[in-house]
Formats: sequence, C-alpha cells, structure tokens
Amino acid sequence: MISKNRKVTILFSFFLIILVMVFIESCSKTDEVVSTNSSTSGGNNSTSTEIIVNGVVISNLTGIPINGASVLISGTSISINRSLLTDSTGKYSDTIETSSNINLVIIVEKSGYANDTTDINVSAGVNTVPVINLIPSNSTGTKPSGNPVSIYLYSQSATSIGVQGSGSPATATITFVAVDSSGSPIDLDHSVNVGFSFGANPGGGAVLSPDTVSTNESGLASVNLTSGTIAGVVQIYAALFSKGVKIYSKPVAISIFGGLPDSKHFSIAPAEYNFPGYDIFGLTDVISAFVGDKYGNPARPGTSVYFTTTGGIIGGSANTNSQGVGTVSLLSAAPQPTDLILGSGFATITASTADENLNTISTNISVLFSGAAEIDSISPTSFNIPNGGSQTFNYKVCDENQNPLASGTTISVSITGPSVADQGDVQVNLPDTKSKYWTHFSFLVYDTDDTTNIQEPITVQIFVTGPNGSTKSPLIMGYSH
Repeated sequence: MISKNRKVTILFSFFLIILVMVFIESCSKTDEVVSTNSSTSGGNNSTSTEIIVNGVVISNLTGIPINGASVLISGTSISINRSLLTDSTGKYSDTIETSSNINLVIIVEKSGYANDTTDINVSAGVNTVPVINLIPSNSTGTKPSGNPVSIYLYSQSATSIGVQGSGSPATATITFVAVDSSGSPIDLDHSVNVGFSFGANPGGGAVLSPDTVSTNESGLASVNLTSGTIAGVVQIYAALFSKGVKIYSKPVAISIFGGLPDSKHFSIAPAEYNFPGYDIFGLTDVISAFVGDKYGNPARPGTSVYFTTTGGIIGGSANTNSQGVGTVSLLSAAPQPTDLILGSGFATITASTADENLNTISTNISVLFSGAAEIDSISPTSFNIPNGGSQTFNYKVCDENQNPLASGTTISVSITGPSVADQGDVQVNLPDTKSKYWTHFSFLVYDTDDTTNIQEPITVQIFVTGPNGSTKSPLIMGYSH
C-alpha cells in the first residue's frame, strides 16, 4: 500500500511531464507558421504581399460619381479576372496578391456612357487609386458636343424661288448647323435657340417662318423663306447666343424671280436696226426679247418666247434668263423682205409668249436689211464760184432701195483747189438707223480770197466705205475766182 506522500509525489511528476510535452508541441507549431509566412518561391527572397485597388468612376462631363458602373479588372501577367460594381460614391475596391509589379486592365461600362478601357502598372505593396472618367453618350451614340462657337449654312432646298402667283415654287427651306470648337454639331444637351433675319430684301411681303428655332440632336435649325410680290435677291442670316456672345452666320443669298409675262412689260429689240443683209446672205443680227411680269420685275427664268420674221431666217424660240432676257439670231437669207408700208428691205420680227391668264401676247419691230452702197445723186455737177462767193452742193447716199446704209459707214468729201474752204456734210459717220433722213446730205464750198479775181480750177468728189461696200462719185470739176 502506497503512502499518502508517495501518491502526491507521483501525481506531481506526472503533471510536470504533461506540461513539458505541451511546451514542446507548442514550439513545433510556432516554427511551422513562421516558415509559411517566410516561404520562398524558386529560390527568390521576395515575400508574398498585396495590391489594393481603390478606384472611383466619375462623369467626365459633370464630375459626379457614377453608381452601379460595371468594373472588370484583369491582369496581363497574372491570372485574375474580377467583376465589380461601383457604389453610390462611384467607388470600387479589390485586393490582389502578387510578389512583383504587374499590369492591370480596367474596363468600365455603364448604360448612357461610352465604355472606357484603362491600362495601369501597379507595384506590390502600393495602394492604387485609379480614377476613371466616363464620357456620356447622346441619343445617337456619339460623344457629346461642347457649346456652339459657329453657325453656317448646312443645306437649302432651292437657290431661287418665284414671286407669289408666278407658277414657280414660292418657298425655300434653309437649314443651318451649329457646331462646337471641334467642328462637331452640337447635341440636344447643348441645344440653343437660333434666330433668323433678313439682310438684303427687295420687300414685297417676303417672310421668314418661324423666326426662332431650337437646334435638334444634330445641331440643325431650319427656316422657310416665302416670297412676296417683288423680285430681287434676299439675304438670310442665322444668329445664336453662346456664353453671352452673339454668333452670326454668313449671309445666304436666294434669288426671287418674277412671275408670268405681262403684255405691258413685253418688248423686243435688235442688236442692229440696220444690217447689210439685203444682198449679202449669211449675216446675223441678234434679236432680244425683254419679258417682265405685272410688277415690272423680270419674268421667271425659263419663260419661253417664240419668234417669226418676214425676211431671212430667225431662231424659233428662246428661254429667258434671270434678267428676263431671251435672245435668238436673225440670219440674212431668202426671202428678201418687203413691207407694205415701209417698202423693200424692211422685215417684221414678231415675238410671242403667254401671260398668267394663258393668253398669247405678242410684240414686233421692223429691221432694215440694207443693200449695196450707192451715191444716188449730186448737184450741181458743174460750178463757178464768184470772187468771195460760195456754192452749195446736195447729194444722196443710200442703198438700192433708197434706204440708209448700215452703221459703220463713212462718207467723206474731197475738195481740192486754192483759196477755197468747205463746211457741212464733208465727213459723216452713219449711226444705226432706219431713217431716210440719213440719206440726204449737203455741204458748202466758198472762196476765201476776195482780194483777187483770178479763175482757178476746183474739184469735188464723194467717197463711201462701210459694211454695205464702197463706192465713189464721178469727179466734179468747177472754178472759183
């Protein structure tokens, strides 16, 4: 039987042994944890650590944090693929374990914004705070614009219109575009009011409607020009305010043409009233029609005018230009013209068109086809001028039909002899005329020496040159004293 003291000694020894064993076990586990935390890879002494990415996503336009943006983080040198969402403050956070510098790709997406991809290089043990700016996208999916800095013509439906009641379109649409500093059309977020006004304006009731328009999602603003009753050129300006500054477009010009022909404003005229086409075929004379509307403005361009002639050949029709003028060529050819009143050589040119009531209106003129040059008569054919006296000569220059010669004809009188002078029609240039007044001429020869009374010979001769041909009179001989 064991004594009481002996039992106590045995129990104490047993307890001591247990404490030693626990201490040894504890030391072993402590050595294992340290070894794990200081483990190496491939003989490297670098220790494993962390990269903390604390990013934020904001609007590039307003600077306001964006909630609920999708953030995808991936690595190019390590295998990671994290998908996160930003909170109400636009923040997102992720922890990445690495032992070296790495490249990260951060892709951010959010409805209403353009996607953004950002590449960053991060270092082990460094807290990285990338800030991602998302650019809002408009309804067309393009990047937003800035404020307008310029406005200019974008398109116009017509470069000309007609006055009211002309039968031509009386309204044109002019569209302007407002652009930002990069030249991009402004979007709806930067829409502005555009006002329209006249520069030059012929009046007559022309209007712009509406006078103010807001730009659309493409930066466009359109106005309608409606003509009045007066033709002319209209200038249209567009203007807008941007940051307190008024910005104007360059003027856009549109022509307003006249209406349909009016008989009171319808006339024709030749380039030459007298051209030498009676005996010479193949010569041309330009005939022009001048067509206006009831307001006295040029008729609308393209108005047709029809022509006929009683002599030669004429172009059948012409369309008027912006000035209301249409031209054709009159060709000298058979038949040689004869007028019942004016006589041989005169042709009647008639032009016709239709007015606003669809009635035919017409007008006409006469044109002289002049013939070959002739000196029809001269008197006297002999003379004797007394001492200190004078002699009057009358002569006629015309064509074979007793009509005047064409413009460009020159008539000259040659007088030779001592002590005489002349005055009157001794040097004549014919104008463009049909009048027989320009066939009769006269001149005076007078003695300039009244101190002596010696008979001396004098000669007179008339020469004609011009488009109708050349001729000369017989030599007229006489005396002076």
